[in-house]
Amino acid sequence: MQFNSAPTPNEYHQFYGKYISLVAPDKLPDELTSQADELKKLLANLSDSQVNCLHEPYTWTLKQVIGHLIDCERIFSHRLNRIAVGDETPIPGIDQNKYVSAIDYSPVPMTNLLDEFEHLRIANCLLCERLSIASMTNMGIASDNPVSARANLFILAGHVRYHLEIIQQRIES
Repeated sequence: MQFNSAPTPNEYHQFYGKYISLVAPDKLPDELTSQADELKKLLANLSDSQVNCLHEPYTWTLKQVIGHLIDCERIFSHRLNRIAVGDETPIPGIDQNKYVSAIDYSPVPMTNLLDEFEHLRIANCLLCERLSIASMTNMGIASDNPVSARANLFILAGHVRYHLEIIQQRIES
């Protein structure tokens, strides 16, 4: 799915602008298809102590970050799908910290988490292939704010790009 422009500010809450700004419209398909491999290249060969370690000022381990990306991949794609098909039922927000704290990620192999993310992303790319460009302009309500299907797609990619940059910084420090 190709886009000529990014979502306009009236298509999303300003909070999500930081994610949307990280994805150029012409790069969106590549972002969506390459991010799982980028995560694997960064994280698959790290030791358990590295991925289970909490580094200040961060509040989550690297495994918890991947768990967060998995949760958000599900949540943002659910929003994308519902809004794209014209479901106008408001979608509640989430407390990301509750999601992360509800699971003990330490015994889960990082490769399993990375595989889970990759499978979700593949499914979401397949979803995008069957949605029409016209459906991307549909608006809905998520977390008590208006949002378009198109914005959710950019948020999906931009959110992972945002965390990829932080993960890279953490690994290099």
